Amino acid sequence: KRRGRNYEALCPFHTEKTPSFKVSADKQIYHCFGCGKGGNVFTFLMEHEQMTFIEAVRFLAERANITIRESVSDTHREELEKLHFAQEVALRYFTERMQEPRYRDALDSYLFKTRQLTPETVKLFQLGFSGDKPDGLIRYARTKDLTVEDLMKAGLAVYDEDKKGYRDRFLYRLMIPIFNLSWKPIAFGGRSLKKGQRAKYMNSPETPLYHKSNVLYGLNFSRDAIRDNDAVLIVEGYFDVISLWQAGVRNVVASSGTAFTPQQARLLARFATEVYLFFDADSAGQKAALRSVDALFDAGLEVKVIVPPEGEDPDSLARQYGRDKIDELVHDAIGYIPFRMRQVDTRSTGLIAREKLVKELRALGEKISDPTRRALFIQEAADTLNVDPQLLRGGQARPARAGIDVAPPSPRRREEELLSVLLNNPGCIDEVFTRIAPVDFDSRSLGRLYAAMIQQYRSTGRLDAGELVATFGDDSEMISTLTGVAAHEWEPSQIDSEARARMADFIRRNQKRIIERLKNDLREAENSGDHAKAALILEEMKAHGL
Repeated sequence: KRRGRNYEALCPFHTEKTPSFKVSADKQIYHCFGCGKGGNVFTFLMEHEQMTFIEAVRFLAERANITIRESVSDTHREELEKLHFAQEVALRYFTERMQEPRYRDALDSYLFKTRQLTPETVKLFQLGFSGDKPDGLIRYARTKDLTVEDLMKAGLAVYDEDKKGYRDRFLYRLMIPIFNLSWKPIAFGGRSLKKGQRAKYMNSPETPLYHKSNVLYGLNFSRDAIRDNDAVLIVEGYFDVISLWQAGVRNVVASSGTAFTPQQARLLARFATEVYLFFDADSAGQKAALRSVDALFDAGLEVKVIVPPEGEDPDSLARQYGRDKIDELVHDAIGYIPFRMRQVDTRSTGLIAREKLVKELRALGEKISDPTRRALFIQEAADTLNVDPQLLRGGQARPARAGIDVAPPSPRRREEELLSVLLNNPGCIDEVFTRIAPVDFDSRSLGRLYAAMIQQYRSTGRLDAGELVATFGDDSEMISTLTGVAAHEWEPSQIDSEARARMADFIRRNQKRIIERLKNDLREAENSGDHAKAALILEEMKAHGL
């Protein structure tokens, strides 16, 4: 809704009942006063739609019917476009094979009896079938002007050494398309439907479009539900995701049988703060949970573990018992420390094993950036292991993270207001820039912002908050600082006087700080008998009117 010169809405990045998301059409920025998210139109698409910067530029250019010159070569761009087209052609081919009568019995038996899926679910996830013709996709692709070399690059065809010829990569397999966050197919997983096939599952290889360590199966379907719940269930397989989704559990993704990578963890951290590891009850599933923990803690995520009944997995539980059972298991999920204790009986474990466990938990605690969460984690681990909490702190206080502000609220607020009136009133910019330097700010981030403002003004002769966003790249903390400052509104009739009042207040505070420093320096020089230094300090004090 429009509010004065700006717009306000419920924030798309977190759940709220009262609108705190502000959009300034004049400044071309947005800022949420609830969660702190902010930026311009490009960062919005990158954050909300998980586009790359280049994808955001292309998307907006298409919306505005603007032709842009790209820095990538025409050849490279055409190659990527052809790879996308090859995946789309393959998806069409696989879905068409589903309709062939000769495959109907095998597909119906597996999909509707074994997996208990509905036709609606099959359609939603765009499941397909590769057929039994060794070169069926190759022949089909040729009718779409794609060569076998194109399919090789897309991971859809291989060279058969035994038969000395090319063939489709996937034969007689149920095909599960893997989409990026723009809903474009980028790879496939193939599930064998014929006895005696070498591998039950076969996946696309790495290609320029598909890097397995960066992709989570199902995230294109589930990201809104994950954001709404601020939580995500992590499972292992494709059908775990599909069965849970059909049962009504929508905030779920699959790691595709591998331990979580740092890239996947950071990707999830954009949507949620809490993860539930929901792997098979067998030892392999529980070991997979352990392998995922480091990356998840590194990304600042809170980790809980769902322990399914013996012999069960997410897919079987969803099919047999439905959503109520899954909700019950989520409710009963345990924290990582109790989960780890279930695996190691600390009462009967020797000193070396206990020492190893202390080191493991201490390393995980060090990955938690929030001080309160870290303290609670350490205390829980210490109580569980019956050891001194100091052992889990490493014997040292955690150092402050570089770039985090330690200024008290009142001075920081005054500094924010000074920058805000500058962005809204260019009239006294020259005077402020002459009398105040970035190092004069208590807040390190506001000092960085002020330095960027000076640089922009000297380069362009103006200040533009929307353009300033781009100078901070993917530094979300600085972008939030900027948009929070720029989103502040001032009465036009009062802005000039407000600017000068903020500047005068800042200079007075800075002058007082300089005077205190000089007095302390003079006292130290006199006490040490350094008369030459004392004389220099007195001269400097005179220059400041003392």
